[in-house]
Amino acid sequence: MITQRATFLDMNRHSAMILTLISLISFCNAYGFSEEFDLRTLDGKSSIQGQIDFPENCSRDSYKAALLVGGTGLYYRNMYLGLSGTKLDFIFKDLSEILTEKCVAVVRYDYRGVTCDLVDDATIEACLDQEVRKKVDGETLLQDIQLVYDYAKNHHRIDKKSIVVHAYSEGSINISRLIKRGKIKPRGLVFVGGVTESAASLLRWQFVGRSVDLAFAFDANGDGLLTNFEIISGYKGSFFDENEIPLLFLMSPTGIWNRFTLKQFFNNQYMMIAKGTLATPSHFPYRHKDLIYSSVGWWQTWFSDTEPVVKKLANYRGKITYFNGTQDSQAPGKRQLNFLKNYTPRMKSMPEFNLIEGKGHLLSDHPEFGPLDLDQKEKVINAILKSF
Repeated sequence: MITQRATFLDMNRHSAMILTLISLISFCNAYGFSEEFDLRTLDGKSSIQGQIDFPENCSRDSYKAALLVGGTGLYYRNMYLGLSGTKLDFIFKDLSEILTEKCVAVVRYDYRGVTCDLVDDATIEACLDQEVRKKVDGETLLQDIQLVYDYAKNHHRIDKKSIVVHAYSEGSINISRLIKRGKIKPRGLVFVGGVTESAASLLRWQFVGRSVDLAFAFDANGDGLLTNFEIISGYKGSFFDENEIPLLFLMSPTGIWNRFTLKQFFNNQYMMIAKGTLATPSHFPYRHKDLIYSSVGWWQTWFSDTEPVVKKLANYRGKITYFNGTQDSQAPGKRQLNFLKNYTPRMKSMPEFNLIEGKGHLLSDHPEFGPLDLDQKEKVINAILKSF
């Protein structure tokens, strides 16, 4: 699960819904031309906007298409998730410009309740509808992906047998859920920062294993003992500080932690949070950094979904490609690769797993954010093209 920098920075049944789109607008731009769509959601509670970017110099009756699916966050169709201060920070917009040059149409959509890229506090105020967000849960996320996929599949300018899904982080989990249910049948899958294990096991690692490792980064003398003084000294600007985990929460009642006792402490905290979360009514709002991110129902899926992604993909026959970095702070590449290697049930399509040394969640030098490094982006683009 990757945290968004929110505060700043059956076919017939679906056809009826698709035909209720409010508007369809064509316009010229860097892609050649794009068509915007506005689709009523399957639950009838909201709508999903987005666009299909078509190639400029490829005259064809129908096009291969890539559907871009984001991870955990509050994303507009461009997926703003970079730190470079350039247009490359808009990950999906950048990828679309490249893919359309290679004669591939690109399908991008906005998350419910998001109407622009949330680049600062002003855009959060103007472009985030928290009343809409409080009705988002694990099912609505899947419905929205399926809605956009079905719309693209039935578009007269798209080859329905040549749709590849390119997904990031939690997007890989959601795509695997839809594939297991038989709701979507893409030609191929390309994941960046993707997950092989279950959502629940990944979250538990984030709560426990990652927290222990990050805390012991404060062990200044490397003696394997973490004192309260070292915690105080290392706290400011740390992961814990940036994620509003109080300093006092980390302090040892005895003045010192070793790895075993600290792991036990974090595990107990995880169990308490899991129990409390699963006992909370699912329609209650889930807040993150003073914003209503979703309903608690979305958050509960992270504790309740114990089936590995690769098991969900066991009967999928298309090409599956992963790109994961060794320095990924959200879904560590080595951890995901080891789970895949140790997964013994047979898969009909064994994933190709690319472990990228020194790169993070979005294949940059940063452990969490992008933009993708140019050489890694080229590999991702080539993987998408080879998946058709």
